Amino acid sequence: MKKKGVFFIILLLAGVVLAGFFLVKSKPDTGQKSKTGVTDVTAAEEPAAGKERPYIEAFGLVKATTVTNLNIDFPARVRRLYVKEGEKVRSGQTLLALDVEEYHTEIRNTEYELQTTLYELKKVESEAAELAAKIAEKEEQLATESAYDLRQIRADLAKARQDLEKKRELLAIKAIPASEVSELEKTVADLHRVYEQLRSEKEDELKRLKNELSLLKGGSGTAVTRIGMLRQKAVLLEEKLALLRKKLDRDFIRNDEVIAPLDNAVVSELGYAEGDPVTPERKVLSLLGLDNLVVKANIAEEFIKDLRLGAKAVITPVADYSRTYHGKVISRAQVAIKESGETVVPVEISIEDRDEFLLPNFNVDVKIYID
Repeated sequence: MKKKGVFFIILLLAGVVLAGFFLVKSKPDTGQKSKTGVTDVTAAEEPAAGKERPYIEAFGLVKATTVTNLNIDFPARVRRLYVKEGEKVRSGQTLLALDVEEYHTEIRNTEYELQTTLYELKKVESEAAELAAKIAEKEEQLATESAYDLRQIRADLAKARQDLEKKRELLAIKAIPASEVSELEKTVADLHRVYEQLRSEKEDELKRLKNELSLLKGGSGTAVTRIGMLRQKAVLLEEKLALLRKKLDRDFIRNDEVIAPLDNAVVSELGYAEGDPVTPERKVLSLLGLDNLVVKANIAEEFIKDLRLGAKAVITPVADYSRTYHGKVISRAQVAIKESGETVVPVEISIEDRDEFLLPNFNVDVKIYID
């Protein structure tokens, strides 16, 4: 009987010990993770050894800070593609070949039209100079009456007037009949009329020549002149030709081929296939620079107060949770945005130890430490 009592006491003690062990093991952890994504640690206590530091959780995307969009704004067609979507390229590498014969024809036609216009302008300017010299000569001839025909008729008129004076003297002494004087008076009147008519014709000719010069060269009150129109046309053609050539003078165009202007980049958003016509409204492709990648993430507004520039971050790619990268918060937007009905603030996080595995547009989980 005594032995049974001792055995019962031993069993009772064993039960108490086991119950105490399970109670201690099931006690909840004092550090609780909030629904907001921040691990809560009170300011008065330090995290115990092995306990994770407080942080903000976020979801982000790996983005290239250097994105070069290649656009072509002249008539062309894709003759051949040398790259495909997602292919890595180096600076100067040929991406595609273009058929731009139509555009080259437009340039040649503009060059020919410009040369023709300049030749015509030079010819008209030469005509204007000759006309101006001719006008000056005729003005002098008219002023000095040095033109042969005008000089000749004036000399004949002067002689006839002298003869008339002599005949009037003879008539006064009745040495000649009055009919001779009358006939000579008629001759003088005819010569004077011819002289005035000739001078008027020369003045009209001079006026006509001046009008011609005014139409060619222009003058006060002249709105449109031939030389002015040709000069304006030449200027417009020169500007058009410069613009046409400038469109081919790009750092990504070489001998009718599109080349990569960016080193260590990847082809993205390739918008054309071989044989497609290129339009200004749609870019040819984009190049994403791989040398400068960042993580872009959106932080809920209630956690912004805990975020500081330069805060350290750990980046885990969704593609491989066994990999982690380190970085820092390098920028924070100065304006909040709405995303899926929630107010968030965009931030950028550097990637300090990136390797070839981490690619643009990868999804990543981010922990931003706030201690």
